[in-house]
Amino acid sequence: MESFEQIKRDFDFTEKDVQNILILKPVMEKYKDEFIDRFYKFISRFPETFKYLKSEEIINRHQEKLREWYDDLFSGKYDYKYFQKLYRIGEKHVDIGLPTHYVNASFNFIRRFFIEKINQEFGLSEKRNQLVASIGKLLDINLDVLTAAYREQELSRYQVMSKFEKVLFTTAKKFSDMLDFALVGALILVSLFVVGLFLYDIYQLVFGIVPIDKGILMALGTLLVLWAVSELMQEEIKHLKGGGFAIGAFIGVALAALIRKILIVSLSVEKSLQLLSYGAIVLSLGIVYWLLSKRK
Repeated sequence: MESFEQIKRDFDFTEKDVQNILILKPVMEKYKDEFIDRFYKFISRFPETFKYLKSEEIINRHQEKLREWYDDLFSGKYDYKYFQKLYRIGEKHVDIGLPTHYVNASFNFIRRFFIEKINQEFGLSEKRNQLVASIGKLLDINLDVLTAAYREQELSRYQVMSKFEKVLFTTAKKFSDMLDFALVGALILVSLFVVGLFLYDIYQLVFGIVPIDKGILMALGTLLVLWAVSELMQEEIKHLKGGGFAIGAFIGVALAALIRKILIVSLSVEKSLQLLSYGAIVLSLGIVYWLLSKRK
């Protein structure tokens, strides 16, 4: 880990900032319980919070550590021991697989909470501005050290690779990116075909090539498929930006296509067996989709 003194210099965290933090210490002490309560309400909004806080014992231990971090934050002692504790917290986050997004979002809440309380206690004043600036620097230092554990884990994994493994890893990454872009291109092409299919459905409906009831159902079914493809494209764009692979969106497209088939087949009494088979497939896909959504 980089010299803790250098880190403080990089963030322009001076002795004056330490004095400002010590001024805040007795003020913020009375808000500690409120902080813990509101922090837990905030993180409970995350989709996977209880994947990491899965029992009462873990929650109690986490709250103790959170109180300890809160006390250390306003201690005025920012030495090697303090930075070492922060780094170990970051390592623990890495070990349990906590996304950095959750860490960043949590610090955004913490910053807003502290500013709210400083505003209540000091109003609009020059002193208030100084205190906000000092606590802001300290929170930025905390976030930097916590996320350093994530960066160093990524670097360590890459550094232990042999030259061949690094070349293979880089090539695989580039090839994967190419496939992702090819998939987006294919989705654009499919979207154009679906739009063409919708226009063809409208053409058949307007010129009486198909019965009006069947034409309307065909057009509605095609619109449903178009909507599903649009959702899939948006999910793939999120994936290109670093998001996870949206298998649920692919299932959504399959469901939309089958529903379109069912809408059309339902007009024919002779195809009741085919209708039942489609219904069974939709039910199966629906269960898979539901299980995936519950996992989130």
